Amino acid sequence: MASSSSSMLQPASFGGYGRQTGIYGGLEGVEFAARCPPDVQKDTRIVAVCGIPDFKAAPQDDGWFFSDFFLFYQMLGSRPELPNQLWLSSCSPSDLIRKHERYLHGPANGMAGDRRVVMNEKMLPKGEMNAGFRVFEPKDLLERFLATLKSEIKEAARTKQPVLVLIFGHGEEKTSGIFIGCDEGGFLKLTRARLASVLQKEVQTTMILTSCYSGGWIMKPNLNKHFDVKPTFNHSFLTAAGSQNTSLSWSLSQTVGRQAGGSIFATCLLHSIITASDRTEGFYSGEKVYFEELNDKGQPTGDMEGNLIKVQENDEGEDISLSMVALTQQIIYECEARYGSLWEIHNFSFAAQDDLWAKAWGKRTGLPLLNYKEKWESLPEAPLMNNIYPPAGPLAGSIMSKSPGALHNIVKVKATRYMDLNPGPDNAGCNTDCHPRFYKLIEGTRLEFDELYRLNEILDYRQGQIGLAEIYCYALEIGVPEDRQVGQFDELEWEGFQIKEKHGRSTERSKVAIDLLERFYTIRGWVIQLDIFDSPRPQQGLDYSKPKAYLAARLAESPMPTQQIHKKLEDLLQYKLEDARRAARSPLGVAILNQPETKTMRGRLYKTVGKLKHKLRSLSPQKRSPRMEGGS
Repeated sequence: MASSSSSMLQPASFGGYGRQTGIYGGLEGVEFAARCPPDVQKDTRIVAVCGIPDFKAAPQDDGWFFSDFFLFYQMLGSRPELPNQLWLSSCSPSDLIRKHERYLHGPANGMAGDRRVVMNEKMLPKGEMNAGFRVFEPKDLLERFLATLKSEIKEAARTKQPVLVLIFGHGEEKTSGIFIGCDEGGFLKLTRARLASVLQKEVQTTMILTSCYSGGWIMKPNLNKHFDVKPTFNHSFLTAAGSQNTSLSWSLSQTVGRQAGGSIFATCLLHSIITASDRTEGFYSGEKVYFEELNDKGQPTGDMEGNLIKVQENDEGEDISLSMVALTQQIIYECEARYGSLWEIHNFSFAAQDDLWAKAWGKRTGLPLLNYKEKWESLPEAPLMNNIYPPAGPLAGSIMSKSPGALHNIVKVKATRYMDLNPGPDNAGCNTDCHPRFYKLIEGTRLEFDELYRLNEILDYRQGQIGLAEIYCYALEIGVPEDRQVGQFDELEWEGFQIKEKHGRSTERSKVAIDLLERFYTIRGWVIQLDIFDSPRPQQGLDYSKPKAYLAARLAESPMPTQQIHKKLEDLLQYKLEDARRAARSPLGVAILNQPETKTMRGRLYKTVGKLKHKLRSLSPQKRSPRMEGGS
């Protein structure tokens, strides 16, 4: 029985993406060692930021981002090995606990010990400033985060220390940007260009991102037709989703508090580093060390139900650690063991700085070698709940309320109809902003006028995009059969079924599923990048993934050749743009453009562009010229 210390793994098989040109960033078919000499990391500088504003920070709303934020604080904070830590947000931990009592992490219906309290009154630090917490106004948070990170990177370059950056916030679909704070104009977005401007190539830096579409930070701009451009960042990344995928939180428990339990990715990452740390710690305590036995595919041979895996002893007595590629494998297997093929729907994505996948995981991630298991098990256990809200599903509700509040009645009807149309998982990042409030509304909770107005705007936007998806099906000549209507389409169920078929016993059905998924992912990427659907305005909530997934699935199932689909989508975009121009020239369009609010927005745009010293080009076709098209 050979020792697995010599086994080789392909990062691309476990969500890895390289820092070069080519498919999978140059990692297609490339192998790295799964084991390597350990490297104890103890001097990492840590900068963490949670971009969720106070009015969205309740545990039943977007507070699951704060659950992740506090989880990593509990794992890394107050460690003498890590004196340089800063935890930024626009919400004081004490204020959050005063309003919401506690934050939990882990599945509500998991096993004993899976769900624990990560912040409550007893766990609050005596001095928040001394503990590394920094609280800023929402409008200042993004800039203060960038300034702080720039300063920490500069100091790390001087002292030759690694930097660990943790970013918690919603993601934008097309750009993968992350929303950090907000002002009167809406949410403020961290872009790749802004982050790149404060990083330094010579500083070993790792980013942990739990946002939707976060894989775009490591794949773009390489994700073009020919894969002939290097990704923007040559740094290490651990991200919760692919460039086209949403990130999921744990489902809400059906209790009065309706507590969510952070992100599924953070749970898998935590238990993976617990496993990796435990295996490495044995070398420093003089204990016998064992290794997983791997099969010819590099997979552990053992119980994948969360129990201990069969291991074997290293007869050579060498000090061995999991490598970076083995850690990513461990994260995937952790998810598979607990939650089946869910990781493929998330599409967890990873990158290693300089593509050093064979180096020790602690060295590559900047996560120090600590007893994470002991720390996790020291946290108070939270009671498990048998009843959780399903990821999505129909809700029963009265169509018309007898309440005198007209707006309440109208929005309640819209919410009921929307939730009856398989709107997507409640715990998807793009839905945690609004689905919990739709539940409240349907169940009879009275909401303030401003909140009702905001929910109404979100519902109108989403229903409009759902209707647009079916209109596009007719325009693309694939129609909408009775059994393929958008209301019957469940994005998670459809993709999950194809993944199940892909791994099934039937070779023929597996091949069909693989081809169908490849077409689906390709087409969905085109739909997103071509802006076939409208992006939400600030008051309309976050990007909505279902209409794009529905259209991509219908096109993928059609007999139409893939390249013909791309051409038809480009034609559809041109028709949409021409239709918008016609609407802008109509009397109603002119009236809207002359509204004071519209003029104010245009004025802000010109003022912003003026500060950036860029010129605005006219969108009117008759005012364009070849010189203007070519550049400045």
